[in-house]
Amino acid sequence: MVFVNLPVTDPVRAKAFYTGLGFALNPMFSDDSTGCIVVSDTIYFMIMTWDKFAGFSPRPVADPAATTSVLVALTCDSRDEVDAFADNALAHGGADNGKTQDLGFMYSRSISDPDGNVLEMVWMDPAATGG
Repeated sequence: MVFVNLPVTDPVRAKAFYTGLGFALNPMFSDDSTGCIVVSDTIYFMIMTWDKFAGFSPRPVADPAATTSVLVALTCDSRDEVDAFADNALAHGGADNGKTQDLGFMYSRSISDPDGNVLEMVWMDPAATGG
């Protein structure tokens, strides 16, 4: 299982953003300062207020609106799915990072959640990956 921890300023807004993308909220691991976003059976986003996040971090918490410390890439089954996911994210308060890449065998778009955490949707031609 993979837990991606993301600092957020407004957990209510962040929960609305991620559930608006079609992800589920696990209420068992969510409260006023934390949200457990179920991306898949094995991937979870733990969205936390900065104070809560700082309690887990060995270093100061970076402001995702000003710096990038991680790029979270999620694979999609098609180019159309990449566009649909990114467009849905923009409709729910995300921001376009202006980093669309079209390499023929790979297509990706980059958006930020309302706090600046970077999400990338990626499609790769299975023939190009040997699968």
